[in-house]
Amino acid sequence: MSILLGGSHMQQQCMRAQRAAEAQPMKQAVQSCRVPRSQLLQQHALVSRPQQQDSSHSRLLQPLQARRRSPVIAPDISYGRGEEQGFVDLFNYLLRQRIVFLSGYVNDKLSTQIVGSLLALEAMDEEAPIRLYINSPGGTPYSVIGVVDAMRQVKCPIQTVALGACYSYSSLILAAGEKGQRFSMKNTRIMMTQPMGGSQGDIYAIAATVAELNAIYQLFAKYYMKFTDMTVDEIEQQTCRDTFMTPEQAQDWGLIDDVYVSEGDMVTPPAVAKTLEELGFVDRLSGGVLRTGVV
Repeated sequence: MSILLGGSHMQQQCMRAQRAAEAQPMKQAVQSCRVPRSQLLQQHALVSRPQQQDSSHSRLLQPLQARRRSPVIAPDISYGRGEEQGFVDLFNYLLRQRIVFLSGYVNDKLSTQIVGSLLALEAMDEEAPIRLYINSPGGTPYSVIGVVDAMRQVKCPIQTVALGACYSYSSLILAAGEKGQRFSMKNTRIMMTQPMGGSQGDIYAIAATVAELNAIYQLFAKYYMKFTDMTVDEIEQQTCRDTFMTPEQAQDWGLIDDVYVSEGDMVTPPAVAKTLEELGFVDRLSGGVLRTGVV
């Protein structure tokens, strides 16, 4: 009798172990579906936390994150007196003075803002000039061409002024200003280059991309010839690589008409000037003033 009871007891233990083994995957699945309480609190918190980004993209995100942390706050400018006194932000105030700023990479959003500003100022007064300040590292060719076409379309004379850096395709916007009214600050750097792009796929897709890049290059070359005194060979020479130039050199090539000269140019020590001259970095040396050339 005891043997039967012992066997029955062992059989029950085996059945329990089998049931526990069968229920283990179900239990693990349920636990995997559960969200920890701390994670729920984090998802429903009123203050959002920045998400972890992949380290390979951290360098690309640093400028954007810095801009979010330190936004540009435009000060308010007062206008009018007495009961008619009011306040307007800096850029709107300058826009009322017919001054437009093109600052940053020329993408669809920025080009739309610039074109809209030009059209609005033309609607206000077709004869009053517009001053366009340019400080840009370049942009997409289609957005730049959109700005250039709008500049040629409006009836107002557009003065262009380069400051800081006017690189890549933005140099075409600089050259598209009214002849005789294209200027540059003394220490601005200007650069010309050719359209760039890439493609992958079959031979037909690659051929289509090459044809489009060639069409863009021909369009830019046509505009450079129209706005400057350069020939086709000179444009090819300037755009076969990234060509950096001083405002004086840009004036020689016909990209601008004049340079804003400030008092007190930078004086280079004679020893440094001689070394740079021997290396071929100096075009001419006059009165201790260093005038750099294209390297």
